[in-house]
Amino acid sequence: MKLARLRIGEWESYGLVEGERVRVIQGSIFGEYAISEASYPLERVKLLPPTRPTSFWAVGLNYAAHIAHQERALDAERIRREAGVFRPWHKGVGCIIGHNDPIVLPPEADYVHYEGELVIVIGRPARRVTPEDARHFILGYTCANDVSGEGSWSKDMSNWRRKGSDTFGPVGPWIETEVDPHRLEIITRLNGREHDRGSTSGMIHDCYATVSGISQFVTLHPGDIILTGAPGAVEPLHPGDVVEIEIPGIGTLRNPVVAEDGGTR
Repeated sequence: MKLARLRIGEWESYGLVEGERVRVIQGSIFGEYAISEASYPLERVKLLPPTRPTSFWAVGLNYAAHIAHQERALDAERIRREAGVFRPWHKGVGCIIGHNDPIVLPPEADYVHYEGELVIVIGRPARRVTPEDARHFILGYTCANDVSGEGSWSKDMSNWRRKGSDTFGPVGPWIETEVDPHRLEIITRLNGREHDRGSTSGMIHDCYATVSGISQFVTLHPGDIILTGAPGAVEPLHPGDVVEIEIPGIGTLRNPVVAEDGGTR
């Protein structure tokens, strides 16, 4: 099932996406709900970020190809030291935006790039779960763009602005509940042209190990989301660009890029 969070006028609801239409869901997708007969064309609704998470987690350097790219682009010694180590971190929930919402580049950022990633959506409270049981705590999966400010910001001691600036967390367009997370392609397009393609089969820490690892120390709650890493190379974003993250079997997340100050740098 494809489960969306949507707005129609001033009214918000969850919905079941069926082709080019969405049927309204009564209740919460994280509890009891019923699928109503009321439906709308997708073009008439505003797709919101598919959940309102209490926490937004990420796992970096989770693909060999991405590690190799970052060694060339950034601090190679640091990247080699951290490669393969399970180091989840927080990407603040305040940066989340949805499908078709603009990514806003702050004037202080001298280099910002995309990172197309698969996202895990937690379905029920998870604490100290095993990798073997982790799948039972996952509602489904969606697409994300881990927008990241590098350049001078890569010297920051934390990710507070490099990864967490407003609008640096596009997520969507909806949650797919019936998909094998370890047999998916991740395709990133910039201005309609494919720039990167990778497979989730190349993860160092797979989805179930990731949920299990975080849950050993932190309770994951329904609606929480976890980025699982970028599979390959990245490219800078500029005002006027349009970036798309497509995961066949799930959908396509699309976001235009604008400058905060209205400039065209």
